[in-house]
Amino acid sequence: MQWVATVLVIATLVVMTAGWVKPVIALGSAIVIAGLIGIAPRSDLFAGLSNGGVITVGAMLVIAKGVVKTGVVSRVTQRLLATVNSAGQAFRRLALPVGVASGLMNTTPIVAMLIPASRQLEQTRSIPAREIMLPIAHLTTLTGSITLIGTSSNLLIAGIAGDSDVEMGMVSFGIVALPVAIVGIIVIAVTAPRMLAGNRDGEPAGLDWRVEIPVGERAVVLGRTADSVGMATARDYVLDYVKRDGEYLAPDTTIESGDILIYHATETGIPAIWSSPHFGLEPERLYTVSVNTGEVGTLNDMTDDDITVIAARTDVSLRRTPLVPGATCYLSAPSAHVVADSDFVALWQQATSRAPQPKNTWKALLILAVVVGTASAGLAPIEYTSVAGAMLMVLTGVLSPRSAGRALDWPVLFTLAGSVGLGAIVLSSGLADTLAEAIRYLVGGKSLLVVVVFAVATTILTNVISNAAAASILTPVAIAIAHDVGMSPVVLLALVGTCISFTFLNPYSHQTNLMVIGPIGYSTREFVRFGVPVLVAGVVTAIGVGAVLA
Repeated sequence: MQWVATVLVIATLVVMTAGWVKPVIALGSAIVIAGLIGIAPRSDLFAGLSNGGVITVGAMLVIAKGVVKTGVVSRVTQRLLATVNSAGQAFRRLALPVGVASGLMNTTPIVAMLIPASRQLEQTRSIPAREIMLPIAHLTTLTGSITLIGTSSNLLIAGIAGDSDVEMGMVSFGIVALPVAIVGIIVIAVTAPRMLAGNRDGEPAGLDWRVEIPVGERAVVLGRTADSVGMATARDYVLDYVKRDGEYLAPDTTIESGDILIYHATETGIPAIWSSPHFGLEPERLYTVSVNTGEVGTLNDMTDDDITVIAARTDVSLRRTPLVPGATCYLSAPSAHVVADSDFVALWQQATSRAPQPKNTWKALLILAVVVGTASAGLAPIEYTSVAGAMLMVLTGVLSPRSAGRALDWPVLFTLAGSVGLGAIVLSSGLADTLAEAIRYLVGGKSLLVVVVFAVATTILTNVISNAAAASILTPVAIAIAHDVGMSPVVLLALVGTCISFTFLNPYSHQTNLMVIGPIGYSTREFVRFGVPVLVAGVVTAIGVGAVLA
């Protein structure tokens, strides 16, 4: 039966690596086949659905969305970058806060929020976004592996290890990951300016869209100027006036509740302005709509209790802009149904997610702090505290139940659960024992060789297959080998968890890689070339730290 399991596992990994089918399909198929031919018990194959690590990942996704929805990440980033003059300076200012945040929540929303911030720097200070985003993406990957909740792979390792009575605490991975992250960040800071230099000359775009943004009662910008929060001038938008009680005031006017900020912008600049957390906008989405045929009047006729026109290609007030059949404009509304039911709308498309809600910032941060604090102090298992935190995000109004449900990335969660099933195939079939025996023969009982073998093997696997698959295969083997050679299994699992983060050569091996390589415009060659020194430094440091701890 072991050879059948070997073929099944290898076939699954090949299919996943080649991208022939989605990972969740490949893993699900493997589990079904293994169950039908009796390789592993059904309870073990589907244990991923109740695995504590998988449950925690889902709960932390909800908590992360609640924090991001307040716009606090964007606001802090803008303050940190308010006076930077180079990509290196931007990286240095972001390193500590982004590193800490990456250890406390999923890194995907952090990177997602930093992409527009880097583009704004490109617009306002001619600092190429390409010199910032790949270094930041690698930084979040390195620092995320320091804590239990920073990466899904750490949670998965801890969940599998718990079944073998090996407890991985909140900072257990940090004994290896922290020094590796410090060395890696230094290497990134030194190599990025030389390897990722970009063109600072951008083509000026036509600011032919008029944007009118109302300022809410709880806006962050109240009592300040738009320039003081970095929302006055950029490559894609310029603030022309502050409209107050029908009077047009200068753009450097101190902003009050009820003001309307009037911009001229490119079409790209419209969602950038709308997504700013500074204006206290209602929790509505922005939609691109096409005016229906046969409609006459002005854009003011489209506005009602639910719909507000935000932008159109015009030189006059939106209220006086004529309705032109087929013309495009932007409007805000609480739901797509409201837009679809409007007689004035022919076609529509969602342009952005809901506007950030700064009023909920302290609720969201307090919930995150309580979850992390109680788990770190060992007052309650992380599975319980994270689920409680996710529920509190809904009960306190930070997220609606629907938003919380949408935060659950089901493909990721089912991939993690499937990876647990793959690990059960490896373990139940005896394949894990065979791998462990091969490693025992190779290392000859020497702890240093154990560290080297696991560091190198994990690094290779994580750049070929998914992090979750690598974790599910290596975790039971690492526990068995650690007991054999007299090592602490916590140390060896910390080494594995750290090296799983070394996804610096394959742009498709980690979600944050995919988020930056396409939108920012890195080539695969650039990605690999920049990743090599970070990878080498990480592996060498991990081996050195692991050898000392062993």
